Amino acid sequence: MSKVAASERDYFMQSDRLGFGVWGNDDDAGAIAIWGDAEVTRLTGGPFTSQQVRERLVAEIVNQRRYGIQYWPIFRLGTDDLVGCCGLRPRDMASNTFELGFQLCRKAWGQGYAVEAAKAVIAWATLKGIAALIAGHHPENHASGHALRSLGFCYTHNELYAPTGQMEPCYRLEIAVDRAGESISHH
Repeated sequence: MSKVAASERDYFMQSDRLGFGVWGNDDDAGAIAIWGDAEVTRLTGGPFTSQQVRERLVAEIVNQRRYGIQYWPIFRLGTDDLVGCCGLRPRDMASNTFELGFQLCRKAWGQGYAVEAAKAVIAWATLKGIAALIAGHHPENHASGHALRSLGFCYTHNELYAPTGQMEPCYRLEIAVDRAGESISHH
C-alpha cells in the first residue's frame, strides 16, 4: 500500500483500524495510488490518465469545500498506509440524500476495510442528519454488492452508470432519526 504523508494529517474520524483524512491539493500520490490503478478502476470507468486522476482529486476537494463531504482518503491506523477512500457525494440535496462510495487499493482487498469504513461514514451521516444514502456497483463487482447488503442497503433498481455504460444495481439505506436527532434505525 502506498504511504502518503498520513502522519502529517489529522484524522477527523476513526474506526477500529482506519483513520479518515481529507484530500488536499498536494495529495496527487494518494489519488494516483487509487484512481490511477487500472485494476482498482477497472469496473468504474478506468483506467484513468494522470489528468483524469487530478480532475477527480480536484472534484473531491471541491465537494469538501462546498458540502463538507468527499470520498475521504482512509489510512490504516498504526502504519498510516493508504487503504483507499470512502465517503459521500451529493446526490439529491432536496431530499437530503447522498451517495456512499468506496474504492480500495488492491493490497487492501478482502480484509473487511470497505465495510468498516462504510459503517463509520454511515454513523457520521446519521450524526449529520442525512436522511438517506444510495449506492451502486458494477454488476460484476459481487464483493461491493455483498458489502452494501451487509450494511443494510436494500436493492431499489438498476441505473445506467455513464462512465462504464453499464446498468448497475442501485441500493438505498434510509436513516431514521427521532425528533431529538438520535438515530433510531437504519433500513
